[in-house]
Amino acid sequence: MNILLVDDQNVVREALAYALTSQPGVSEVVQAGSGQEALRAQEIHRCQVAVIELGLADRSGVDLIRELKGIAELRVIVLSMHRDEFRVAEAMRAGADGYLSKQSRLADLLEALRTVVRGRTAVSPDVSAAMVRALQRRDAAARGDMVAALSDRERQVLRLLAMGLSAKEVAAQLSISVKTVETHRARLCAKVATHSVADLTRLAVRAGLVEA
Repeated sequence: MNILLVDDQNVVREALAYALTSQPGVSEVVQAGSGQEALRAQEIHRCQVAVIELGLADRSGVDLIRELKGIAELRVIVLSMHRDEFRVAEAMRAGADGYLSKQSRLADLLEALRTVVRGRTAVSPDVSAAMVRALQRRDAAARGDMVAALSDRERQVLRLLAMGLSAKEVAAQLSISVKTVETHRARLCAKVATHSVADLTRLAVRAGLVEA
């Protein structure tokens, strides 16, 4: 099989390409350090499988999955440091055929490559756990249990916002960016159908995340 390997971390990509090239059944490994390079490479090489990192500098990995799928028939495996249920679900909805964390072994990736080429789905055990949590939260949301439907990080952000902290203060507390906090806040508001921090605070109080 020929493989398109997309990762903007050069050392990681080159080391993985070297390891894959020596494996039986792998005829070619085409490297791309950006989404744009990946699209150009796929137009030329028409690889059977793409292995991509979601966190690319020049475009969303999720968008890249859709674009690659639109060029030619190929299978896509996400190999990423990100394994939270939101990203996993987003990637699978975009058309990913497999999802492995970067904690996976080379043998796991090789097995996943063989699996997706056969038309099946491949996910690593830690990613499977994230998918189960996502389903559990979806079921909880369907029952109206809004807080149970939130991710751990969303609950952390909700609690701190309900305590009156600003986005900047929440970011400092959780060691994340202000932009990430604002993204979580927007998702929280969307999930409970509100634009009001006061409504989020009342939700946190009812859930026992903060005292009234």
